[in-house]
Amino acid sequence: MADERTNRLQSFWKVISRLEAKRKSRIFTVIHCGDRDDHICGPTFHSVLAERDKLKNIDTLELLLHSPGGDADIAYQVVRVFRRHCRKFNVIVPLMAKSAGTLMCLGADGIYMGEFADLGPIDVQIQDPLEKGAKSISPLDEFKSAEFLRDYALEVLDFFALMVIRRSGMSVKEALHESVGFTTALMRPLYEQVDPLEIGEYKRALAIGEQYANRLLALTKNPHQEQIVEALLSNYPSHSFAIDRIEARTLGLPVHPLDVGQETLLLTALQSIIPLGESVYGFAKVPPRKPIAKPTAKRKQRPAPQPAIVAAR
Repeated sequence: MADERTNRLQSFWKVISRLEAKRKSRIFTVIHCGDRDDHICGPTFHSVLAERDKLKNIDTLELLLHSPGGDADIAYQVVRVFRRHCRKFNVIVPLMAKSAGTLMCLGADGIYMGEFADLGPIDVQIQDPLEKGAKSISPLDEFKSAEFLRDYALEVLDFFALMVIRRSGMSVKEALHESVGFTTALMRPLYEQVDPLEIGEYKRALAIGEQYANRLLALTKNPHQEQIVEALLSNYPSHSFAIDRIEARTLGLPVHPLDVGQETLLLTALQSIIPLGESVYGFAKVPPRKPIAKPTAKRKQRPAPQPAIVAAR
């Protein structure tokens, strides 16, 4: 099993080296395998720190990213570090870059997405207080639930008011006055389940994502900054919502289709290492080629000395 793992990783790094040659860039890899604990977090930053000596005088630096999301603070820090050490910064997304992964894309000069790739809403994950840090929850999902309660309360109020007007002939003002009590009685048990402190925490988490998104987009001077941030924070209903490359481009992001041949190489390489169940970080790790021994030149053999002929006297 160890040999198979080693062979798969070596094959993967060889593909990355080939892509670097084709794209004329240095490629830093951040691959997460989809496990609950495998996301953008401390190890992602430590991987950059471990290879900081290689982040010098790079013309085009590209981040190969496959991630379900993670910590917005780490995502922001990593992109800032990358941009300080290169003239041009791109992100390559063969399959997915969700939430904090999408946030990293906002700091890129170009986003190269495969046909099956998708981004997602910016949804900073926080720890579930009931699980004592063992489980992350989506502030966006929780906040949308609170928005649903608000919208539902208004719908109930409208329903009762219209019913009262039609059946009693009351004025709108009188009907609303009568309907408030019915609506309150119906909605109170639902709102009693809502913790205002948790709602405030969800709002703060989304505000963190908003601040980071604006700062990263400002680095690239994207003219659609306000539109992009508003869409990624408010226009999508869930953390897992898929934003493909066509929709991402309509939002104003600098999206380009990934070359078909390069996409095929990457998908094949990803499919070979994802089953290993471990994160893959860093620049290509290809072992140096062994020097080919030059054949030694054969020495010409000197002819054997002929016996001297002694002249007869």
